[in-house]
Amino acid sequence: MTVRKKKRKPSELSKLKKRLARLHSEIAAAETELAKSRLLIQVAATEAKIKVEMLHKVSGFNRLRYYEIPAGAPGLGKRS
Repeated sequence: MTVRKKKRKPSELSKLKKRLARLHSEIAAAETELAKSRLLIQVAATEAKIKVEMLHKVSGFNRLRYYEIPAGAPGLGKRS
């Protein structure tokens, strides 16, 4: 009997890397300069998102859950 493993949800970082690879292939296939410039803008935005996700991965910010924040933390809108 084989053990079935639960299929893991792909991380946001891997999704962004796949999107970046797809955009690069679309740039190579683009016919007009307008299409290429639009794709280059999307590439720049995706690279910026990848930088943010890498920072979150290193800092552990993406593993923070909302219930781990203490109830009296400043900025939560609760008045004492």
